[in-house]
Amino acid sequence: MTDELRIKATRTERWIGFARARHTLEHLQFLCDYPPSTRPPGLAIYAHSGMGKTMLVEKFRRANPPIVHSFAGSEVVPVLSISLSSKPSERRIYAQLLSSAGVDMRNAMTLVEMEVRALNLLKQLKVRVIVIDEVHNLLAGSPREQRVILQLFRHLSNELKASLVCLGIADAREAIAGDTQLARRLDQIVLPRWKADEEFQGLVVGILRSLPLRRPSALSAQSLRTLTRATDGITAKVFCMLNELAVEAVRSGSEQITDEDVERWKPALEREAVFA
Repeated sequence: MTDELRIKATRTERWIGFARARHTLEHLQFLCDYPPSTRPPGLAIYAHSGMGKTMLVEKFRRANPPIVHSFAGSEVVPVLSISLSSKPSERRIYAQLLSSAGVDMRNAMTLVEMEVRALNLLKQLKVRVIVIDEVHNLLAGSPREQRVILQLFRHLSNELKASLVCLGIADAREAIAGDTQLARRLDQIVLPRWKADEEFQGLVVGILRSLPLRRPSALSAQSLRTLTRATDGITAKVFCMLNELAVEAVRSGSEQITDEDVERWKPALEREAVFA
């Protein structure tokens, strides 16, 4: 490939499997395969912004895509995902569910009509898992508004006999705790920041192998410690730093990332500030 194409490939989002992610995906798949139940299990995933929660859900959705039965003229959507707005409300949530299910929302409907339409449609689609991202946005509302939304989540799970998966930063735990019955249903997975350990080494090796460089890259334990310090242990920042180093390796012709490259690296904005 040309240098331009390899740089473009480096900057393209890609999935890198590692132990922590595989464990979470296995739990998500367990929920998707769980038979319909009046009290279905659920999951809450807590992590700092940039730790890869949304990427995990996208990978899970790709593994469980919608299935169209052309002979019967029906469709099955195992996983339905929405992201809470900055000021969530019952009406907005039902609108998001209907929109995610492919319903045109141009016609005005009352809240009751939206609820009935959403529940009927999601039952027809045989939704098994409802993913709710940015759950911490619940805290933008009053305590009463938070309770209403949490009761709505529990109502959806009960009516559809489907599992709930809630994603958010640590504050989301406080939001979900507002409904004791819902909180008891949700197992918890916390994705902490990375440390320079064996698990982090596995992630870095996976990223390095995915880079379109013509020579292999191998980093020392010291470079791993430098990586965690420079990126604050945030997954998105680790990807960004290694991608930048790979682009520099392509442009310089070195075609590999070395320990010296990691030690010399500075964020683009910091480099520009020094130059100014």
